[in-house]
Amino acid sequence: MAKKNKRGISLAYSDLEVKPQLAKDAEDAGFDIIWNSGESIPLFGSISKTTQEIPFGSGVIRAFAHDIRELAQSSVDLQRLSNNRFILGLGGGTKRMNINQLGQEFDHPATRLREMIRGLKHAWKTPYNKDMNFDGKYYSMQGKGLRGVVSDSGLAGFGGLDTKTPPKPAAIYLAAVNKAMFRLAGDLCDGLCGHPIASVRFINEVAWPSIDEGLKRSNRSRDDFDHNAWIVTAISSDQKQAEKEAKYHIARFMATRSYGIILDSQGHTDLKEKIQNEFFNNPDDVESLINAIPDEIAREHSIYGTIDQVREQAEKYEGVVNTSTFYCASALMSHDRIHENIQLMIEAFGNN
Repeated sequence: MAKKNKRGISLAYSDLEVKPQLAKDAEDAGFDIIWNSGESIPLFGSISKTTQEIPFGSGVIRAFAHDIRELAQSSVDLQRLSNNRFILGLGGGTKRMNINQLGQEFDHPATRLREMIRGLKHAWKTPYNKDMNFDGKYYSMQGKGLRGVVSDSGLAGFGGLDTKTPPKPAAIYLAAVNKAMFRLAGDLCDGLCGHPIASVRFINEVAWPSIDEGLKRSNRSRDDFDHNAWIVTAISSDQKQAEKEAKYHIARFMATRSYGIILDSQGHTDLKEKIQNEFFNNPDDVESLINAIPDEIAREHSIYGTIDQVREQAEKYEGVVNTSTFYCASALMSHDRIHENIQLMIEAFGNN
């Protein structure tokens, strides 16, 4: 019997106040991993206390918005709080996201991320009583090592105190949609935060081959890597409603120029251009954008319908990736509907 994928769930788009309880609900339901959007690092401290054993990760932190030393220290602290369950999910963001939200463009994102990841790993292994001495093109860390990292005497420092139980370095997962980022993930990271509109065909023909190149560079195999497929999911007893929600959500992703490789690589460039035309020329016409998505494209790039229907549709990811993570098709949903959909995802895909 083939090994079943692990099960993950994303709490993205839910209200901040309910995320810790949703995380507990997901753990109680038997999920293997929890993801949340990464912009609120303090939230993960709360999740570490409402859950007991389940790993949880930032899905994803916008890497270039953070000081590297601060990010390294936050990860150490979250590892300590959670008994080594935190996963640092990183992403570079699109050019437009960075300009609109961070106020600037970051050139050579893959090179920047490579340097950041190496810097984080350097920080996590530098004894807290030794000099950091990390100098890169984009990032620099000087002064002593991080609070909580093991010293050369075998102890870890916390606010002047020593302990013999330092936290482990956090696992690093990378969000990727192009070949350079996939190679980087395979080379330096523990896993992948797969793009929510990546189809099985895209995963097999584009993602995995590039990840394999990276794994080869680091003398590793797929057994050493956790490929998370994030799957756009809309669940409702009203099948038409779920279909519209899924189509609208994936259409907005497909209109993003930085994600064009997903449709281009499958021979759907004409469709990509049609979706972009609808999105940019008729931004308020929801129905036109929904109607731009053919049924077969929606079925390949998302799952939607009743609980029984989405369970059946999710089977296509079994054995293709390591972990199936269910991601709310939120773009057309109210807050209440988002919470309902996440609860239905928990009901549909929990392992208990």
